[in-house]
Amino acid sequence: MYLLNWTPFVFDRKGFPRDEEGRPFIPSNVIEGALKSAGIYYYIKKDKEIENKVKKYLLDKNLNPKEVVKEIRKIVFDKYPVFKSLKIQEKIYLNPEKIKEEYIEVFDLKDWIDVKGFKTEIYQDTLEVEIEVEDIEKLKAIAHSYAEGLAHMEKSMLKDHPLAENFYAPLISEMKNWEIPLRIGLWTENHYKGTLLYFWRIKEIREKFLKEHHIDIRPRYILYLPREKQTTGWSELKKTL
Repeated sequence: MYLLNWTPFVFDRKGFPRDEEGRPFIPSNVIEGALKSAGIYYYIKKDKEIENKVKKYLLDKNLNPKEVVKEIRKIVFDKYPVFKSLKIQEKIYLNPEKIKEEYIEVFDLKDWIDVKGFKTEIYQDTLEVEIEVEDIEKLKAIAHSYAEGLAHMEKSMLKDHPLAENFYAPLISEMKNWEIPLRIGLWTENHYKGTLLYFWRIKEIREKFLKEHHIDIRPRYILYLPREKQTTGWSELKKTL
């Protein structure tokens, strides 16, 4: 398969990892994690039993915030082992000539300010990736549900900021034609990334995390490239080019 990076992606604040020969790469969990975040959103939205189980877990007074992603994955994928057969090559090598160093804003979608930007490596190019998965059609449905939901949320948080219409409106329109849309790499400073995306509108859960754990479950702080006027990590998996 091919990974098309429609906007540049970031691995972390230190840049991309290198192998023992100094070749830059991204590990398989960059794609696997993006797919699993999409799967969590899709099945919580689809299955009321799963939704209620996750909701009950999140409202438990003994909740350990560090275990949230692990536990939600268990709840969802024990019932829907959709990624059981998923295989992705361990290291996906990057073209060194396509790596750039650039200033990234950590952009507050609510207050429209750069809260703690940094300089790091970015990458934008098409990558060939060895991926095996049983049900490609199910993967498409999962990916579209999540990516479109995430894009709509970010656009709604921006309200009348120019980025909403100039970037997100065309992105949402174009994304409908993508084969398997993904959000990869480091695209938010939120600890849970998009794992809790489904619950961002549920007041009691949102307020519990803010009050007890000082965590906004919405990906409020996202990575933004001021020069390109784009947010990071919007990508597409395709079977063929």
